[in-house]
Amino acid sequence: QLQAIMIKCCDISNEVRPFNVAEPWLECLLEEYFTQSDREKCEGLPVASFMDRNKVTKPTAQIGFIKYVLIPLYETLCELFPELEPIMLQPLKDSYIYYESKKLEEDLAKDETDRNKTCKALLDEKIELEKKLAGAEKTISSLALVVTNSDNVSTTIQ
Repeated sequence: QLQAIMIKCCDISNEVRPFNVAEPWLECLLEEYFTQSDREKCEGLPVASFMDRNKVTKPTAQIGFIKYVLIPLYETLCELFPELEPIMLQPLKDSYIYYESKKLEEDLAKDETDRNKTCKALLDEKIELEKKLAGAEKTISSLALVVTNSDNVSTTIQ
């Protein structure tokens, strides 16, 4: 069983590798997942949430996988082989921190985009209200003119 666990660790060890090696493989894996989920959507099949390009980002995909699968697995392996910790467990923890920071950047950018959309909507609403106000002022002026002309009185409506 230990041999099977070690083979599994090798199989899913991409995030243990240096970033410049791991990143292209991750891109390929995510694209494979997304392509599969796109086909499943077209065929009306249910789509796994971790494979849906509309719901998953690279950081969110990696954070969960590293936190809930890789770190516990490699921590257990390092209990048996402590010498593996600096070369296998620490790179995983570093990757986890990296993707957490990337997710934070995404969240901040999304918050800023949301704020910008809200500000634009409020500005558009203000412009519409100003147009309506200008139209109402013209209507009031016209009514005041009509009242003045019909009564031959120079009273204005305020």
